[in-house]
Amino acid sequence: MKKAILEIDPLWREIADDSPESLNGRSVNKNSYATGVIGELAVSQALASLGIAHSHDDTYDYDFLAEGIRIDVKSSNSRFARVGDNNQAMLTDYLRNQNCDAYIFASVCHTDNLVYVMGCCAKFWFWETDFGQDYKAGEKISVRKIKQDARMLKYKHLTSIYELPLLLEALK
Repeated sequence: MKKAILEIDPLWREIADDSPESLNGRSVNKNSYATGVIGELAVSQALASLGIAHSHDDTYDYDFLAEGIRIDVKSSNSRFARVGDNNQAMLTDYLRNQNCDAYIFASVCHTDNLVYVMGCCAKFWFWETDFGQDYKAGEKISVRKIKQDARMLKYKHLTSIYELPLLLEALK
């Protein structure tokens, strides 16, 4: 899978530091709010570079509206550069009811000043594909128990961000 790699613009950090913590507040991870804002700004730049007209919609359910499709950006904080295709996206179960059409996954590596736009998929596909795996709260993943029911999917199963125009067309 081909991913986009963007350097974190210093302006993105300023925006993240100056923004009210209204949306990404349900996450429990360190730097989650700044990570979410930086991920959204990187995805906005990626969309623009692909020639996809979009608007930022400050809603609970989605971040961008592109060609009538509601897109939510899911950003994770990575400690390592070179986020690989075998790394996984994890979404907690409450997001199953989210009112959006597609996800774009970004991995933000603060230490290396990079954002990896790992790929995209239709929301329904993420929750239904056999490539994903469901976990219950308390189950151990790797070395830690998860706190809430969740679903995980390896990045390699996502559609490349460069194929997003085709995904948007299919979702219309």
